[in-house]
Amino acid sequence: MSDSATAHPGVREYPFEVFRGDLPGELLRMVEHEKVSRVRLPDGRLVWLVLGYDEVSTVMTDIRFRRRGGAYDTGSAAEAGCPVRDLSMDGPAHTELRRLAGRAFTARRIDAYRPRIQAVTDELLDEMERRGSPGDLVADLVVPLPAIVICELLGVPAADRERFAEWDRALMAVNTHAATETADPTIAMRAYLRQRLAEKRAAPGPDLLSAWAEAQAEDPSLTDEEIVGLAVTVLVGGREIGSISAGMRALFQHPDVMERLRDEPARLPAAVDELLRYTSLSPTFLEQTVMAPVELGGIALRPGDVVMPLPWAANRDPGKFARPGELDIDRSPNPHITFGVGPHFCLGAALGRVEIETAIGSLLRRFPKLRPGVPIDELPWRHERINCGLSAFPIAW
Repeated sequence: MSDSATAHPGVREYPFEVFRGDLPGELLRMVEHEKVSRVRLPDGRLVWLVLGYDEVSTVMTDIRFRRRGGAYDTGSAAEAGCPVRDLSMDGPAHTELRRLAGRAFTARRIDAYRPRIQAVTDELLDEMERRGSPGDLVADLVVPLPAIVICELLGVPAADRERFAEWDRALMAVNTHAATETADPTIAMRAYLRQRLAEKRAAPGPDLLSAWAEAQAEDPSLTDEEIVGLAVTVLVGGREIGSISAGMRALFQHPDVMERLRDEPARLPAAVDELLRYTSLSPTFLEQTVMAPVELGGIALRPGDVVMPLPWAANRDPGKFARPGELDIDRSPNPHITFGVGPHFCLGAALGRVEIETAIGSLLRRFPKLRPGVPIDELPWRHERINCGLSAFPIAW
């Protein structure tokens, strides 16, 4: 028995079971009765698992909790003797960078891009239909749609998309908590983006890199390395929208809701928010470090303690949501925190919502007899990355 196991005999091993798309019953019961608890991760580290809605929101917004880096290393270390801000930071540096980034990545810009998102979706579904039933929702739509959209939005030429796919696979193909000894795959990506930024500065377009270069001209505090870091974060974070396949899985499990959405497509925006609340993509999330003594869920935490908030569990808190285990597309209000809360609210939330709405709406409209190609409980899940996601999703029509 390990020293940590001897010192903490009552600690649960986490995750409780292999993730197959649903949070285990034990975890959902803890959301109500044990909102903060000590668990041991697969690598042996002890962390505080935070499940309650208010408690998760506190971790995400209180300055006594500091993010342990971000989902991806965007090069936040000092380069050339100058500190470089990135979106994984906390405090004033993050706030200012977020403000500059948001000037380009606006909901208005994303909404104006909606027709292009629909066109890409139609092209992908046309090709899937030409190949004939059955198809693979993941390979045919879930992976290529956001990859094409985010590359176009950022200003990456179609000919270079496969390079980004390779970098993305190298970056994401690591266990959530395991250290990796491989070379940082963002090095080549960042070098490429520096070149693209220089090209966009000389010949601006309607893309994000050009918009950030324009913001830099107005506010020189925004450096090239910070723009490149923003681009890496947006590219990697936006290259795959697992909530499309997770949402369709939930709809197949609730055929009455699926039929209603076919009959009432105007309900899609509300349905997307409810699918985002109801579904889960992983049993884990980004960890944070306690910076000052704080009480959370009746537990006294000390500086240096590590906490792991789980927003998908918080979205099932009965203290915040009536009938949390029910998929209710009429739910209002729906203050889910799938995209986060507070200063680190997902920069690409508007884009994600449009992509999910467009993809699911198009599938329901075009394929009235759409059905899963295998039993739902046989769908294969990835377990080598922080967002597990489905590795394949056979469908027939």
